[in-house]
Amino acid sequence: MNAWRRVRRAWRLVLLVVLLQLTLAAFFSSGVRAAVGRSIEPYAVLADGHLLGALAALHRDNPGLVAGYQQVMLGSLLISALTWILLSPIAITRLAASPIAASASLRHVPAVLATSLWHLLPRAVLLAAFGALTKRLMPHDILGLAGIAATAIALAFCTCALDLARCHVVLHGARRFHPSTAFRAFGEAFHRPGVTLPSVLLSLAQWACAVGMLAIAIDAAGAPSTLWLVRALAVVGVLCGLTRLAVAVEAGPARS
Repeated sequence: MNAWRRVRRAWRLVLLVVLLQLTLAAFFSSGVRAAVGRSIEPYAVLADGHLLGALAALHRDNPGLVAGYQQVMLGSLLISALTWILLSPIAITRLAASPIAASASLRHVPAVLATSLWHLLPRAVLLAAFGALTKRLMPHDILGLAGIAATAIALAFCTCALDLARCHVVLHGARRFHPSTAFRAFGEAFHRPGVTLPSVLLSLAQWACAVGMLAIAIDAAGAPSTLWLVRALAVVGVLCGLTRLAVAVEAGPARS
């Protein structure tokens, strides 16, 4: 059974994740929408009938908006990360077609959280190294783009290792709270290119969907189809993320 087939068979899981993601997006965007609406209301229509066209002027007169954007982005990232940690054991058991009930799979949440926290250390070291390299290359056009691409691939590699570690905890009886579970997954990802390559490509596709959503929201703001295009890309991003997790499920237990 390949990874995509696992995702198709778990269509209820796909529906749950899509609805949850759209709900969280609506919740976090409501505050930004209200703040921008209140800020722009006095200036939306000038005395001579012209619309305010400069977004910079809005931010200049309302400096709190930028801080609000940052708080919303940070909050949404933290909530999304915690939500995914809670959903990971359920998603893994469903993608593995395990007979374990969803409620029973939740007992793995503390172990998945511990593995995720241990995973942050090698991820931070690896990304700091690539980030320093990218910073040095940025003034050199093509080399700068190559540095950004290398950093993205490094982050996708880390994501593959985390998926493998989580699957080993939930499905294969790996040590639940020990750092070796997280660290060994990096070595496994390095030695199993047949697993790592599709996982990296799916991560890059997922992030491309996120960038596309932002670009459409900025360039086509106000168009009737904008919201549906953004939602469609969100669904594609969810499918890429679940298929990436299914690749780790399909990989099976780690080799000795």
